[in-house]
Amino acid sequence: MASFVVYGVIGVAFFQFGVSIAQERESHWERYRRTLPDAVTPRLVAQLASAMVFALLTAILVIVVAHLVSVPTLTVLQVLSLLVATLFVSVPFVFLGIALGYWTNAKSAVAVANLLYLPLAYLGGLWMPPHLLPAGISAISVYTPTRQAGEIVWAIAGGQAIPWASAAMLTAFALAFAALAYLGYQRDEKQRYG
Repeated sequence: MASFVVYGVIGVAFFQFGVSIAQERESHWERYRRTLPDAVTPRLVAQLASAMVFALLTAILVIVVAHLVSVPTLTVLQVLSLLVATLFVSVPFVFLGIALGYWTNAKSAVAVANLLYLPLAYLGGLWMPPHLLPAGISAISVYTPTRQAGEIVWAIAGGQAIPWASAAMLTAFALAFAALAYLGYQRDEKQRYG
């Protein structure tokens, strides 16, 4: 269940926000909006906040379905902790989705999103326990944001302490992807509006 929470959050970040940003950039409304005085930071923060709401709704839906079709042994506190963790682990993926939206065009965004989404899910061990991955893949896995997000939610679901090394790595990924999103926005601004 915890793995599918992360998997769902990544899907929302990449497809709902990343792909839609790439498509919106080519709309007449977006062209008009970009002529208005506006700073990039409030826009990125607003996109992040909006995506986090959808990530939380996705996590709630996954948890409800898991309780309907199986018998998870999570306490109420673990479920609430998982929802809070969902907000945290969604941040790097939302920024990566936003970056995807600004670095790709409407025609290539879906393909690029899939090229990131599926390999990251596999490499992170979201489809099978990481120890069952082939040795080479398992060695790479620990350096992916999906694996670090997985480690956090798996710890919560297992009633263990949050691995702070994973939280630190995920924070570093979030900062790197935020910078990539910012640079993508600036690049798009310069190309379209000089």
